[in-house]
Amino acid sequence: MCTHAIKIKQVYRATREITVFVEAEDLDSAIEEVESGSCDTPPFEHPDWSTGWDLQNEEVEAAP
Repeated sequence: MCTHAIKIKQVYRATREITVFVEAEDLDSAIEEVESGSCDTPPFEHPDWSTGWDLQNEEVEAAP
């Protein structure tokens, strides 16, 4: 029996989300504040961010 080098490449899509509370006159105004950047949002490293990973594709081939 022989040993073969096989390369596996996986492509993922990551989705990050967080819930923030924005004081505004209505929902549309709150969304606009966040989208425009006039409202502070938590930094990337903030522990309340949650990340989900979805496997999009997997390829298997001979390794060079």
